[in-house]
Amino acid sequence: MYATLDLIENSKHSGKLIGVHQKLDKAARQLLAKNLGREIGYFPTIDEILYFEGSRGPDGLKRKSPGVDDPDYFIDPKHDDGVLFTIIKNHQYNLAEAIRTQNKERAAFEAAWMAHAIVDGLTPAHHYPFRKVVDELMTDMDYKTLFGREIKGIMRGENLAQAARNNWLYWGAGGVMTKHIAFEYGVAYIIAPVSLKRLMPRKCHREEFHGVDIDKMFYDELKQITKLKMYEHFIKNGWNTQLAVETREILIPEIIRAIALGWASSIELAKKGEQDAKKR
Repeated sequence: MYATLDLIENSKHSGKLIGVHQKLDKAARQLLAKNLGREIGYFPTIDEILYFEGSRGPDGLKRKSPGVDDPDYFIDPKHDDGVLFTIIKNHQYNLAEAIRTQNKERAAFEAAWMAHAIVDGLTPAHHYPFRKVVDELMTDMDYKTLFGREIKGIMRGENLAQAARNNWLYWGAGGVMTKHIAFEYGVAYIIAPVSLKRLMPRKCHREEFHGVDIDKMFYDELKQITKLKMYEHFIKNGWNTQLAVETREILIPEIIRAIALGWASSIELAKKGEQDAKKR
């Protein structure tokens, strides 16, 4: 999902500028506090969490070292290989341990990256078999230097004609990356003027924040969002009123809920770890 327009690495403002991830994190942090109250215990503040977005987040890593340990946050709902959810589970455990030991910096990092993985995993544009298409069009050595940076995305071919064709399929009108970016920027523009309160899930009960089964929660949300076939409709018709309404009324509120519940599961896991430690 579209994260930021930050251009300066390690700026004190990195992660706080315009971006969908930042706005969703803010809403989820408020939702978590509202439903857990004092039970939240120690948990990173939103400023601490947002420190690890922007140039310090997963998208920033792709800019700094393209092709080197890039976080892969795509998921094919019909043929899930479990890779993305394993990443989310790892963040859940690491966040719980950081909370239990009150390691503030690590807790903020894990909360931010866990949220980023959940958001991308539930974003329709990330349900397209993007990885397979890219593998067919380029190799790990396809880099280009632009403004002093190595970027990934210049397609090669056995000859000039094939290279031109591959780049058009990737970057041209209707290309896989062009469509992907257009969808994510569309989401950003739709929710930019909307208040956090307006984006919150309307039906959310405190009971949901206790005994969270993160496996069931994530895949239930994934199933619900997949049923809307938003990206399929977008590829066919582009942005329209129906898609905009579904984004604002269904997609974004459900993603906010998923982030907050994911964080809540780590809080409970941390408390269980404390209890187990006392019994030893």
